[in-house]
Amino acid sequence: MTQAVAGAVVGHMLAYVLAVPNPTARVALLGATGHAYWTEAIAAALVLGLVSLAATLRCQFRAGLSPGRPVPGESVAGVAGRLAGFQVAIYLVQETLERLEAGLPPHTLGRLLVVGVGVQVAIAALLTLLLTLAGRAAEAVGRALRRVPCRREATELPLVDLVVAWPSRLLATGLGCRAPPHSLVAG
Repeated sequence: MTQAVAGAVVGHMLAYVLAVPNPTARVALLGATGHAYWTEAIAAALVLGLVSLAATLRCQFRAGLSPGRPVPGESVAGVAGRLAGFQVAIYLVQETLERLEAGLPPHTLGRLLVVGVGVQVAIAALLTLLLTLAGRAAEAVGRALRRVPCRREATELPLVDLVVAWPSRLLATGLGCRAPPHSLVAG
C-alpha cells in the first residue's frame, strides 16, 4: 500500500516534532539516530502519496463511469485499521533499523515509541478519510459523465391508438362527412 509508506513518513516526521518540540534538540536527535536518509524518504513519500491519490481517483472515477450500482467496498473503519497496522509496523521497523544503524539499542526509543504509534494511527485515519472523500468525489464525477443509454421514446402513436385517433381527426376537420363540400352545393 503506497499510502501506508507515505503516511508512515508523515507520521514519523510528526512524531519527532511532537516528542521533541525543540528544533535544535530534534536535529541533534535525528543526526544521532541514523536519519541520514531522511531527505530521500520524504521525496519517496511525496511520490508514493501522489501515486496513491491518482490511483484512488482513477479507480473511483472508472467505477462511476460503469453502469449499474457501485459495488460496496470495505468499510472506512476497516481500511483505516488496516492502514494504521501497516503504518505502525513500518514505523517500528524504521525506528529499529535506524537505531541499529546508529549503534544504539532499540529500547532507546522511549517516548518516541508511544507518540509515534499514536501519530501513525491518527495519520492513517486522516489519510483514509481524505482518500475516501476524494474517491467519492471522483466517482460522482464519473457518474455525472456516464453516458446513459438512449431509449427510443415513442414519438408515434401505437397502432391501436392510430385506429382510434384517425376517425376522430377526420371528423374534426370535416373530412369525415359524406355530404358534398359546401362550395359544390351552393353552386
